[in-house]
Amino acid sequence: MTYEKNYTFREVMRQPDTWQFIYDEIIENKNFDYNIFKANYDEIILFGCGSSYNLSQSAAFLTRYLSKNVTSLALPSSELLLNTDLYFKDNKKYLVVGFSRSGETTESVDVLKSIKGYKNIKSYTFSCNDGSTFSTLADESYICKNAVEKSIVMTESFSSMLFAYCAIFAMFMENSDVLDDLKKLIKFVREKLPSIVDYTSQYIEKNNFNSYFVLGSDFNYGLAVEADLKMKEMSQVPSYSYHLYEFSHGPKSLLNENSLCLILTPNKNLIKYENKLEEYSELKTKMLIIGIEEIKNLKNNQINYFLQTESFNKDIIKSFINIPVFQFLAFFKTLKNGLNPDIPKNLSYTVKI
Repeated sequence: MTYEKNYTFREVMRQPDTWQFIYDEIIENKNFDYNIFKANYDEIILFGCGSSYNLSQSAAFLTRYLSKNVTSLALPSSELLLNTDLYFKDNKKYLVVGFSRSGETTESVDVLKSIKGYKNIKSYTFSCNDGSTFSTLADESYICKNAVEKSIVMTESFSSMLFAYCAIFAMFMENSDVLDDLKKLIKFVREKLPSIVDYTSQYIEKNNFNSYFVLGSDFNYGLAVEADLKMKEMSQVPSYSYHLYEFSHGPKSLLNENSLCLILTPNKNLIKYENKLEEYSELKTKMLIIGIEEIKNLKNNQINYFLQTESFNKDIIKSFINIPVFQFLAFFKTLKNGLNPDIPKNLSYTVKI
């Protein structure tokens, strides 16, 4: 198949193998050093640009979810750089966690430069480029060595840096359920990838849409923003992302028969979300719902369910199954639009100012 020649395709397909390498390096390695996380911080601030900021939002949610004693906040690198004194107080102790694929993105590098000399701030960074400025400036760093990409858009690097953070923080918190789920995740996605490719390619072939909405709550909100970004970057389709319930407060007015609404793995804690989905389906939009069984009262030819599974202990790690789905939806929509997913319009590999 011609699309297998695309770097983007191969990088998305490579994700379970890269996650396995990270899992072995962090979780199976009894000597892995995560002592920097053990200090008594008041707040963990996570930052990045673009896709790296999106994964920061999901990572911040995981931090709050697993830790009862520390608050967490995700910020774009530029916001943290422009308002450094607003986010850091002299009487509090911080761990700053940064994400950058190349490790050379100007705003992210400058954040680390701006906090040098602060005795109450420690820094930990994730990147895919060994020896980058980003990792050199940080107190400690983790390099996702196997997630180096040739494509301009982030796919494998996005999920791998997020996976690595989840693994390290779950190790620190000694959360066996999350650690077990990370292992299950690798096996599940590796086994399901061929069907994800077949399903998403056929879905895009059969369903036309000229606007795209992605809805996700909690850990899934950062993923929703990333799914929106992937479709924008590659296919040039107008795309939007919202918290599931917030979508009813105005944005749903944009839905019509030419829209696709992607619902990311609804979790067990969502209240009456079936009512929300029914509300949106009545606006004639196409809907694709990931990770749950069919809702009895919500069946029509505009609604599709995909990757139903109950095999995870925690919905938070189950959410990772959304990632290859939305990546391939964007990839195949890009090909259908006659564009090159490896070289999106107006973008470069690393943003430098």
